Amino acid sequence: MSRYRRCCAGSAEDDICPIQQQQRLWHTDAVNRIKPHIIIAADVVLAGLTIGFLAVTLVFLWLSQVEAVTRVPATTSWILLVSGLFVLNLVANVLARLPPWREARQPPLWLWLAMVSALSLMLLFGSGISAVLWILVIAQLPRYFSWRSCLLAALLVPLLIGLYQGLLFDQDFVLINSVLYALFNLFALYICFTLQAEQQAREYASQLVRELKATQSLLSSASKRDERLRIARELHDLLGHHLAALSIQLEIARHTEAQPRDHAIDRAGTIAHLLLSDMREAVSEFRERRGLDLRQALTSLLEAVPRPRVWLQIPPDLIMDDVRCAEVILRCAQEALTNILRHTQASRAAIVLRQQGASLQLTVEDNGALRQLPVPGNGMRGMQERAQAIGGRCDWECGRHGLKLTLTLPWDNGLLV
Repeated sequence: MSRYRRCCAGSAEDDICPIQQQQRLWHTDAVNRIKPHIIIAADVVLAGLTIGFLAVTLVFLWLSQVEAVTRVPATTSWILLVSGLFVLNLVANVLARLPPWREARQPPLWLWLAMVSALSLMLLFGSGISAVLWILVIAQLPRYFSWRSCLLAALLVPLLIGLYQGLLFDQDFVLINSVLYALFNLFALYICFTLQAEQQAREYASQLVRELKATQSLLSSASKRDERLRIARELHDLLGHHLAALSIQLEIARHTEAQPRDHAIDRAGTIAHLLLSDMREAVSEFRERRGLDLRQALTSLLEAVPRPRVWLQIPPDLIMDDVRCAEVILRCAQEALTNILRHTQASRAAIVLRQQGASLQLTVEDNGALRQLPVPGNGMRGMQERAQAIGGRCDWECGRHGLKLTLTLPWDNGLLV
């Protein structure tokens, strides 16, 4: 019996993924978590250094009374106004690049303030280097606007500002400067759209990794359960019959053989009964350790998710034997999490699985304050079809705090009705 237990315990600790593949996945998740923070920090530092250098240079040229810089007199009021515009531009650019404004779906107030302050400074100073402030603004537009709007802002603003500066300051090479900065804007747009596409591809790959690990966990749990049942049947079919026959033969021998052998025969019968009892105990233990590890599959799905913070609640005494039901629950939770990441700005979410009478209910809710349901796509329709295929239903609604999914399945002692 101990040999069979060691064999089963060893098979339960095996994993489908090789160790090297798991280490590679863990390294990929770590890189995906660290890289965005490095990009944000570099973006903020470079923007701050650029604005600071421009402010010092333009103010120095202004106070040195370089006529081509600006026609505004270097009075105290104008100096305070220009200093305030530079400070506002610096603060607005830095905050617009930080979470949560960086992750907002609508242009934040700080981006509009950065636009207004940049345009104001470009109108005040005739030097072409003030157009660098608009490049910093252009670098943030692809997060919120279409490529047509970004292209229009990248080309139109430098040309109009160049025309204004040429008429007011009567500078040479205004057209060349305008075209040059327009090309700089286009290059900044290209880099930003490329980084955005790379980030989306990285998030999609991370999502596929999470789904793969969750599926592997579910398949591993199902295969371990099937292996325990197979070992239990083999133990019962192969050893149970022989031990029962041995016990009967020893009982017969005890009544027919000579008296001196009774003691030895009694001991053999006792051992046979103990073996039979241990074998039945092992079979019962293998059969009692049934059920799929749905918690581990859902936990694998939630790993490496940068946001929101997800709270998972599954009753510890909930035993699930039906693979179809476990797959529907896993896929619905996966699609609900995808919709939360795509359509809301939630910071917290909850996945709750509980039994209510003769039904099993999965609830996924977030605090994203979504007021209107997203347009049903293939994912939401797929959840409805999966639930209906096993006699359940899937409902979406905008709850009190945000988006809410309720999956209801018929349930009776761990199996679908």
